[in-house]
Amino acid sequence: MKVENIGVTTLGTNNRTIRKTKDQNYSYPAFKRNWAEHASWGANYLQKTGKTNFKLFSFPDTKAVFVEVADKAVAGIANIKDRLLKVVGVTVAGAGAVAAVDTKDANQPNVKAIDDASKIYPMESKGNGVFEVNDTVAKPGDKYRYIIVDKNNEINIVKDPYAKKQDSIHGWSSVYNADNYEWKNTDWLEGKDPRRIVRKPNEPLRGLEKLIIDEVNIPTLNSEGTFESAKSRIDTIAQRGVATAIEIMPVENTYSKQWGYDGVDKFAVNTNLGTPEQLKELIDYAHGKGLNVIMDMVPNHMGPDGNYLGQTGPYIKSSGKFGDLFNYQGDNNRYVRDWMTNAALWWANEFKVDGIRLDLTKDMDSDFTLRQIALELNEHNPGVFVIAEDHRNKDHALTSYYTPENVTHEDQIIDIDNRIENIRKGWNDAPWSIGVDSEWDSNYRGSLVHNVMDPNGANLNELDKYLATSHYRVKYGFSHDEIGNEDGTRLIPKYLVRHFDLSGKVDGHDDASRGQKAAQAAQRLSELIVSEGFEKLPNSKLAIAENEIGLNAFISKDELVNAFKAAVAKHKTILGTVMTTPGPKLFFQGDDEADLSHFKFFRELSDDRAKREADPGEIIKIFAEKGYDTLEESARPDSTLGRVKIGGMFKDLPAEMIKYSQGLRELLDKYPSIAKGDIFGTYNDYTNNIHIHKLKYENEETMVIKNYGTGFHHNSYSFGGFPDNSVWEEVFNSDAKEYGGGGYSNADRKDITSQNQNLSVAPNSIVVLRRIK
Repeated sequence: MKVENIGVTTLGTNNRTIRKTKDQNYSYPAFKRNWAEHASWGANYLQKTGKTNFKLFSFPDTKAVFVEVADKAVAGIANIKDRLLKVVGVTVAGAGAVAAVDTKDANQPNVKAIDDASKIYPMESKGNGVFEVNDTVAKPGDKYRYIIVDKNNEINIVKDPYAKKQDSIHGWSSVYNADNYEWKNTDWLEGKDPRRIVRKPNEPLRGLEKLIIDEVNIPTLNSEGTFESAKSRIDTIAQRGVATAIEIMPVENTYSKQWGYDGVDKFAVNTNLGTPEQLKELIDYAHGKGLNVIMDMVPNHMGPDGNYLGQTGPYIKSSGKFGDLFNYQGDNNRYVRDWMTNAALWWANEFKVDGIRLDLTKDMDSDFTLRQIALELNEHNPGVFVIAEDHRNKDHALTSYYTPENVTHEDQIIDIDNRIENIRKGWNDAPWSIGVDSEWDSNYRGSLVHNVMDPNGANLNELDKYLATSHYRVKYGFSHDEIGNEDGTRLIPKYLVRHFDLSGKVDGHDDASRGQKAAQAAQRLSELIVSEGFEKLPNSKLAIAENEIGLNAFISKDELVNAFKAAVAKHKTILGTVMTTPGPKLFFQGDDEADLSHFKFFRELSDDRAKREADPGEIIKIFAEKGYDTLEESARPDSTLGRVKIGGMFKDLPAEMIKYSQGLRELLDKYPSIAKGDIFGTYNDYTNNIHIHKLKYENEETMVIKNYGTGFHHNSYSFGGFPDNSVWEEVFNSDAKEYGGGGYSNADRKDITSQNQNLSVAPNSIVVLRRIK
C-alpha cells in the first residue's frame, strides 16, 4: 500500500473531525462473537509468550495503521514524522516529508528500535477497518498509541478505544495484564454464597426481588474518595445490614474525580480513584462482606474531554446534549456496537461485578444495541443481571427475552446485524424484546414523591398504576440525579423550600435564581436546625442568622423545628414506601441515616480553569444553573458523606433513622409477601391522602397503609377496602418511638377486623398489618 503526502494531526489537541464514510457495500466476516473474538480487541498481553497482540477498528478507508510502543511515554509527539521515517518501508521525499509508506509486509522482522524510547510496528489490514499486529515486544506497563494514516494522507495519533489502563485522558495507553489479581472470595464467584443475587429466577430467594441497592459515589464516600478508602463505607453498609447490594456510579476514566458520567475510556478506571487492581480488591472486599456489586456504565454518550473517537474510526454519529453520540446504526456500525458490548463484558468478566446498570438507555437511539448487550452478557456471563435506566415505560418488553424456537445465540446476533442493515436502507424496525432484567422506575418515583411532598395535589391512582409493574422495576425515591442535577440538596431541604415557599423569601432577578437561592437557603437552615445550641438560640440571633442565610422574612424557631420534623417523617415515608413495594429497590448513599450533606454535581474538565480565566462570566453561568461552583475542589468536599454533623435537639436522628431502615429490612426478611408478593388490591382515600396496597405470597397476606397527609388518626381510621371475615395485627409502624416518632401504634391489638378497625395512623407514616386469620 502506498500513501502520499502525509500531514499530521496530533493527539495533543482536543479538536476532532467526525468522519462519515460512504457505504462500502462490504459484507461482514462470518460470525465471530465467541469469547476469543470479544477478548481480542485492544492490547492483549500473553503471559505464555511475553508478547502483546494489538487489534484496532479504524475507518474502512484508512490507508495504514501503526502502533508505537514505548517503555515510557515519550515527551512530546511533534517528532512522529521523524520516527516514521526510520521505520523500514517508509521513504523520504525531500524536506523531511513522508512520501510513501509500504506496509505490504506487516510482520517485518527487521523493525528496530527507532531510538532509546519506542518502536513502531505496522499493523496488517484485515478489511473493513480492522487492523492487527501480533507478537510485538510489549509488556504490562509499557505505553502505546496508534498512528492512523487516513484517506487524506493525514496522520491521527490516538489512544486505544479499548485501553484497559489509561493514565491520562489525553495521552498514551498502557499495556494491561488482565491476569493480575487473585480473587479471594471464590465461593461468591462460583455461586456458592447464598447472599449472591443472580439473574436466574428459579434459584430460591436469589432473584432480583432481593435487591436492596445502596447507590454510592466513590469520590464522596469520604474525604479521600478512593477505591481503597471506600472499604470503610463497605464495612458500615455491611454492618448496618440494610442493603444487599451497592451500585457504584461510573468509574470510567475521566480527567478528575467526579460523578463519572463524562467517561471517555470505557474500559479503563478513573486513575484519580485508584488502580484497576484496587477496584478489583474493593469489589472482592464487598463480596466478602456479603454485598452484591453493580457497576454503572454509560453507553449513551462520550464525555466531552479527552474524546478522540472521531479521529480513530467511525465510532461517532453526532454531537448530543451531554457529548458525542455513538454510531450504533449508521455506516460501518458493527464494530462500534461490538465495542460497547465488549465494554459491558469487560466489567462483568474482568471485575467480577454481579450486575451492570446502563445509564439513560433511551438516549442510545438503538434498542438493537441494547438488546445485543443484554444477549451477549446473558451468553457469556449468565449470572450477571442487567438494569437499564430507560424512562420510556416500555412495559415488559424491555425486561423480557423473545427467542423463537431453535434460534441460537449466533442467530440472534446475526439477526441484529441484518435488521440494522435494513434500517440503514430505510426500513422501520424495532426488536421484539430487549431482555434486560430490570429498569429504573422513574414513573413510580415521580408519582411517589409527588404524593408525599404535595399531598393536596396528589394522584393516588397514578401510584396504583406503577405499583402494578413493581416486581421487575427498581423503585427509588431519590437518586444522584434528583439531588445533584436540581440543586445539590436532599429531601429534607427540598421540603423546607416547599413548606415555607422560600422562593418568595429570597431575592433574585428571575425564578431560576430565586429557586437556586431558596434551595441553598434551605440547606443552610437545615444545618442550622441540627446544630448544637439551636434550641437555645434567641430570636434576635435567629433573625440575624436567617438574614445572613439570605431570607428576607423571619421564620420562628417553632416553625422551623416542626417543619424539619415533618420533613424527616416524609423522608421515612418515601423510604418506607419503596421498601414495602415488591421487587428491587434503591436508595442513595446516606439516605438510610438521613444524611444532610449536599450531593452537588461536580466535574472539572482539563480546560475549565483556562475558560474561567478567559471569561469571568463562565462561573456566573454555572452558579445560575446549579447554584454553586462545580469544580471538584469546591463541590466535592461539600458533598462528602457525613459532612453535616447532626447534633443538638436532633442528635438522635441518625441512630433512629438507621434503626428504622434496619426495621424495614427485617420486615422484608420476615414476610416474603412484602419482598416478592403479588399486589392483589389497592385503596385510595383522597379525603385523608392515604394509600393502601395489599400483598399476597402463598398463604401469607400483608397490608401497607401509607398516610401521605397531615391528618392524625387516633384509634379512629377505617376504610372501605378492608377484607371481610379477616383478623389482622400490626407488624410495623414508622411512627414508633424507637424510630423517633410520636408513638401512634396498634401493636398491642389482635382484634383488627373489617368491623373493628379504628386504626391509629400518624401523618406521614406507614403502618404494616399482617393477616392472622
